[in-house]
Amino acid sequence: MLTALPVVLLIAVANWLVSLVLDRVSTAKYSWSLMLLAATLIYAQITGVSGPVEVALVMMVIVWAMRLSIFLLVRDRNQPEDRRYRMMRKRYSPHFGFKSFYLIFMPQAVLAWLLSSIFAIALKSGGDAPLQWNMYHSAGLGLWIFGFCFEGLADRQLYAFNRQVIKHSQTMSSGLWRYCRHPNYFGECCVWWAWFIFAIPTGDGVVLLAPLLMTVLILRVTGINLIEQDIIGRRPDYAFYQESTSTLIPMPAPEPVIRELS
Repeated sequence: MLTALPVVLLIAVANWLVSLVLDRVSTAKYSWSLMLLAATLIYAQITGVSGPVEVALVMMVIVWAMRLSIFLLVRDRNQPEDRRYRMMRKRYSPHFGFKSFYLIFMPQAVLAWLLSSIFAIALKSGGDAPLQWNMYHSAGLGLWIFGFCFEGLADRQLYAFNRQVIKHSQTMSSGLWRYCRHPNYFGECCVWWAWFIFAIPTGDGVVLLAPLLMTVLILRVTGINLIEQDIIGRRPDYAFYQESTSTLIPMPAPEPVIRELS
């Protein structure tokens, strides 16, 4: 992991410099998955990818990272800076661009490096004798496919919804968003817990760190909690949506959450 740390930090520094040029710190979102991918590829190069278990894990990380980065680039094209970053910019002005180095980019790099521990352990465990495929790998791969598709579909639905000419106060409550308020985050949690299941045969309890930490971040830190604090003030109909719709775990909605506009 120490071999990957300088590369992860270099990616963060390069992204920070780009953010200064563009005056847009939300570029940090685009390199998040790429830092995890870079670390994983370094671990794979050091340990060697010599069996189906290792190949499957590396491919899962590649596909996940590329989809997420490309989607964010497409979604945010010609859009203003993310509201969460605009709030931070206002709070930490002046010279927020330079302050973002230690407020955003470096913490993100260290976090990505810590989360990559699950891939370092899983790939190292193969060693000269590759791990044999077993039921944990099948279950992990199955959950990963489900979570990856669930997150991708949720992202696509919200992207299409936001491109429509609608009233600013209307809340997305159809498709997967009818069954929980954050189906994209639910899919992301499934992906990380799938990697945990995939890594169970290593016998190393440290692999539990990454999915637990990611789940806490999504629920309490940079994900749901922060997003909903911002949305409530902008969308009057969101309070009812909160009361009638599950937060993260998809559950059947007893009735239409919000009436569609005619």
